[in-house]
Amino acid sequence: MGLFDPRPKDNLRDFFDRECELHEFGRNIDYSPLTLVLGLRRYGKTSLILTGLNMKRVKYVYIDCKSLPAGMIGVSDFTQLLVYALNNFVRRYRRVRSLLLKLLKGIRGVSISGFGISINLRRFQTSSLVELISKLDELGERVILVIDEAQELRRLARYRVDYLLSYIYDNFRNVGIVLSGSQVGLLYRLLRVNDPNAPLYGRAYTEIKLRRLPKEQSREFLELGFKEYNLKPPEDLIEYIVNAVDGVIGWLAYIGFKIINQRTFTRGIVDRVLSEACKLALEELEHFLSLRPLARERYINILKAIAILDRATWSNIYNYTQAKIGRIPKPTFNTLLRNLIDAGFIEKERDLYIISDPILKRALKR
Repeated sequence: MGLFDPRPKDNLRDFFDRECELHEFGRNIDYSPLTLVLGLRRYGKTSLILTGLNMKRVKYVYIDCKSLPAGMIGVSDFTQLLVYALNNFVRRYRRVRSLLLKLLKGIRGVSISGFGISINLRRFQTSSLVELISKLDELGERVILVIDEAQELRRLARYRVDYLLSYIYDNFRNVGIVLSGSQVGLLYRLLRVNDPNAPLYGRAYTEIKLRRLPKEQSREFLELGFKEYNLKPPEDLIEYIVNAVDGVIGWLAYIGFKIINQRTFTRGIVDRVLSEACKLALEELEHFLSLRPLARERYINILKAIAILDRATWSNIYNYTQAKIGRIPKPTFNTLLRNLIDAGFIEKERDLYIISDPILKRALKR
């Protein structure tokens, strides 16, 4: 799998090693009951997790919450995602396949078919979610439950995921939990780790934060990726891409993947790819806005104000937004800002607000 492959990668060891995140992840994964891997979109969280687990040769069940449907979701949606992940697990680890299928056989609503499991949602009980995961613990060896983009489970109706996680934490000796989150504030809201009344309150956990690649490392990533295809773009074009994406490894890989088939490297080609990337970034924003239709116009104008100014003060944003759409009560405005921070669309550096994703900023300036 090449560096520019758009799927999550497990071959980025050199890049993560230099920032120490991979070392920290590997050092803690053997004993930490709960690990949070945090970073904005396309910062390489999934790749770091897969690289670390494969390096340590630790078995894992990988649940991708990006696959959940839009809007509010039910327990059945999460259950189907877990069953899909368990089926991938039994295909990946043939040595424990027979034992795990035998253990799963007795769960109400679960059927064994061939080398996998299926589930009858009418017969399956919500309480059996714990039972499904308990069978991983009974394998007698370390297994990691990876929940990618776990903040999406905030949309789960009538089910408290933090209670499930705390039960696993407290009762399953062999099962560790790894949660990734690009919307860090929303993940914290899901876990409520600072709420004395929350089930995970007071539990020790490891937190690993990913950041942008330095410029030199971004250049090296592109150069190595193109070298895999025996290509050597001009230095000024490499520099142009590096400056455009500001160290976001996912965008570096996306642009590299899109232009390798051109075999001709010009700024015009890169600009066309950047335009495609802008559409993707806006689609992700649209997903956030679709869940908040009443505040849609306010959110858009706040983001546009920050994008236009690059670094904006609270007053800059407030005055711009009010000039565009009329008066907004200050408490309401502050809530909107906080929601955008929690969702990972903006960051606050001292007293200045910035757009987190350089491609989204580029799109909003249009």
